Amino acid sequence: MARVKTRVDFDVVIAGAGPAGAWALKHLPEGTRALLVDAANPLESSRGGKLCGGMLTAQAQALLPELPSEARAEPFKTKLEYHDLDTGARARFPVDYANCYRGSLDRWLLRQALETRGSGVDYLPRTRVTGLQPENGAVRVRLNDEREVTASRFLDCTGWRQASRRALGVPAAPYYHALQAECALSSPYPYYISVFASEWTPFFGWFIPKSESLGEIGAAFESDRRDPPGGMLAPLVEHLRQYGLEFKLGRIRGCRLTRPGKASDIWLGQGRVLACGEAAGMVSPSSGDGISYALASGKAAARTVGLPVKPALAEYRGALAPQLAELRRNIVKARLLANRRARRIAGMLLPFIQRGNFERLSL
Repeated sequence: MARVKTRVDFDVVIAGAGPAGAWALKHLPEGTRALLVDAANPLESSRGGKLCGGMLTAQAQALLPELPSEARAEPFKTKLEYHDLDTGARARFPVDYANCYRGSLDRWLLRQALETRGSGVDYLPRTRVTGLQPENGAVRVRLNDEREVTASRFLDCTGWRQASRRALGVPAAPYYHALQAECALSSPYPYYISVFASEWTPFFGWFIPKSESLGEIGAAFESDRRDPPGGMLAPLVEHLRQYGLEFKLGRIRGCRLTRPGKASDIWLGQGRVLACGEAAGMVSPSSGDGISYALASGKAAARTVGLPVKPALAEYRGALAPQLAELRRNIVKARLLANRRARRIAGMLLPFIQRGNFERLSL
């Protein structure tokens, strides 16, 4: 006896309204019936928003229209200072990162998406996905208010929460524990700073100016470390102050930072469920960039909605081939950055790579 297909309420449910979810919504085929849910509401986000440095790589910039003034932090583009406390190397050189306020970016992206879709989308802020169940040609989605909806497709854009992995029993991607705090600057400092010090972080620490009077300081740590946040950031704060930055540290916030250590940590989905951005494990383990992968994967996933299930997953993977190849390279790069000898060699090569746009700084 043939199974009766489940009646669907929507063509697609998108969980998460950050860059991946907003960009997926914006690029859905015309006429798609969509439900977008988000545990918070990016439309009401503060300027700083989520715990994120707010750095847009060249790849992310290429995927976006020109940022509005409300989302641009200053300096919008500047040089990076590289401080390696293990090897004693310190240098300054140009990087193609654009500086933004993450909360304002998310708000702008979501506004664009909702305006593009118009009446073809239902948006439920402050709503979480608590369960997924594939059934008879559909996906049943359980929400935290005990409602259930059905859809032909489910796009997981829930970031480090990785809702679909939890619901379907797929192992979570490895992660660091990231800490970040705003700091009130006594005087402007115009450069980005990355600090490598294997004694206190397996990743790196960062300082990102956001205006003449505001900056962000952060670092990432082992996922099982349970020291007080202030103590974990203290070595970075001390280094920056000794270097000459004067600031008052604000409230420290923390969250997971997904860190794929091998290609198999990246999971694009199964059946009628596709994972996008950080939910798929698509975060560079060498730089922490996730926004470019969120935008690319959200757009690619949206364009598979309406295709048969098997071709959809193959199409999705194929569309992301450049990003997946880049992530594989960045996994190798992250291993090299974790090795002080490799960083010493890289420091020797940087002047040649930068072709004169390189300043060696005194210790």
